[in-house]
Amino acid sequence: MKKIKHQTIEGNMKKSSFILALIVALPVVLFPETKLVGRDKTHFREGPGCYYPLIGLLEKGLTVNTVDSQTGWVKVRINGQEGWISDNALKSEATSSSPTEPTSPFDNKKPILISRASASGAVRGFAQKFLDYHKGDVAFLDQYEASFFTPSEYRRFQQETYKGRDAEKISNRYTKKKVLRVDEYDIPFKLEKTGMAVAGQIAATGLDRNPAKLKYVNMVGTIVLEGTELYYFPFRFYLLADKRSAAYSSPNGMIFVTDGLLKMVEDEAELACLLGHEMAHVIKQHGYAEISKRVDMSEAEGDFDELDESIPGETPDIDTELNDLAFNMFEAATKKRQMEYEYEADKLGVIYAYKAGYDPMALVRILKRIQANADRDFWHPESNWQADGMKDRIEKVEQFINENLTKHKDWNVSNTSRYRMAVK
Repeated sequence: MKKIKHQTIEGNMKKSSFILALIVALPVVLFPETKLVGRDKTHFREGPGCYYPLIGLLEKGLTVNTVDSQTGWVKVRINGQEGWISDNALKSEATSSSPTEPTSPFDNKKPILISRASASGAVRGFAQKFLDYHKGDVAFLDQYEASFFTPSEYRRFQQETYKGRDAEKISNRYTKKKVLRVDEYDIPFKLEKTGMAVAGQIAATGLDRNPAKLKYVNMVGTIVLEGTELYYFPFRFYLLADKRSAAYSSPNGMIFVTDGLLKMVEDEAELACLLGHEMAHVIKQHGYAEISKRVDMSEAEGDFDELDESIPGETPDIDTELNDLAFNMFEAATKKRQMEYEYEADKLGVIYAYKAGYDPMALVRILKRIQANADRDFWHPESNWQADGMKDRIEKVEQFINENLTKHKDWNVSNTSRYRMAVK
């Protein structure tokens, strides 16, 4: 009898353990959280990455149900439609409007979703009017939703890049947020519109459309982007057919590097640092900060509000204030920036490259090479890589790296051979 009783107790314990494990697992599946979208025009994508196709844009205040999560991303359901948004786009759990009237995930007064076509139309409409007037590259508007690689191609590129190294550990080795604080984690929709106009004018100088090089540069840029505060926003990278040395960043995350600068680069880590530098200008909104000093921002902001309230997809008129704003953004993107912006972008750029597993000293190497080639024939007259101030930049960023980016140096790579195969 004792033996039978012991077996019964043991069996009950196993059943209890199984039931307990099941109870622990059930809430994830059966009881998804209800949360609010806390950011305007949140990108709603087919997968957990900025490189997945865009489904549409979600409005701030929209109630959603969470379904699944992955590092930095949350899968949500809206009226039966599922997609992924960045986890920093969500606010705390939605609360009831009153004790007797709970908030329904389907009780939304605002549009459930701004379609991809409507969002694209709003951006392209503004940019086309601007580019027609300023004789920019109207054909470049097709690049607003351009994709240079598929998600599966990018995942293979990631695997090849890290070669068994732990990407998450590499990204987490820099945690000193107080060294360089980034307060704004968004590119407002207004900057997508004016930024597209700026990018189209930069592209008018002539593009290098080599598809293999574009795919490679964009995949390197995306790996660096994933370690930034704007990991969820699709930055795109373009090559200008210009033999002089220059790099430009538009406020909508479109970054341009000339063939002349690219040919000076000797490895992938140098490319990663240069792209990180330009990303930093966008993330810190340096151009926007600069033009705010020149344009009546109160009137321009009012015009933007009216523009956002217009019917999605329609071609808007461009008031004087908006035209001035876009033109000044172009000036800020292509003229020499304040040195304080360059110092900040250098530091953030090497942080981003370091978090992606690249050698941060690569920026010092390329800056020294640029400085060594500083003659009148080499320098682009409007380049942000001017000779004056280069010595100070090199000293400051080298000191910053030695003081802050020295953990597990053996994790850093340069990937010289892959760079030469792709670009040279």
